[in-house]
Amino acid sequence: MKKFWFSFIAFIFAAVSSLSVAAVDLHKAPDVLITEVTNDVLKQIKDHPELQAQDSSAINKLVDENILPYVDFQRMTRMAVGPQWRNATSEQKQEIQSLFRQLLIAVYSGALKEAADYKLEMARNNFETNDRLVIVRTKLSASQRDPIQLDYRLLKNKDGSWKIFDVNVGGVWLVENYRSQFASVISNGGLNNLIKQLRDRTSKGSK
Repeated sequence: MKKFWFSFIAFIFAAVSSLSVAAVDLHKAPDVLITEVTNDVLKQIKDHPELQAQDSSAINKLVDENILPYVDFQRMTRMAVGPQWRNATSEQKQEIQSLFRQLLIAVYSGALKEAADYKLEMARNNFETNDRLVIVRTKLSASQRDPIQLDYRLLKNKDGSWKIFDVNVGGVWLVENYRSQFASVISNGGLNNLIKQLRDRTSKGSK
């Protein structure tokens, strides 16, 4: 079950780094943002059977309209790649971000079949007004199933808006998990090897 929810939350973060989407108020309190994005996604999954059927166009629409505005995907990708990110060309960065998005969707979209039965519960969170980095603790629960504890990391931008950039499921941070995978690939062939591996994995996941 823990593996399933790590997969589901990984799917939630499968967004591109473009900002050409419907405007959302990112200046709300971080726990309010988490409540909104999670409830929106769960409602969309429940109301649209095509999402549970893993329709690729419907999944991409869900990501772009209901998830993307809340996520700093560029930061997440940069952190997952690690120190080698600074050595990447702009073309490599763009391709890695695009492939990372495709990977998460291809590998984790199957989790949508189970997600509709769960409801969000907020844990006790204490934030200071001047905090720039916060962790929002939540729980997803469903009848006759074990609750899933989820922790989100959010960063406040200079304009006062908040963006999600990482999530913890059962003690495992998503970015950290991918960073360890990517580091091994990069050490055996550099960034081009990472791109090749991502291409191979997304190609297999789409079949």
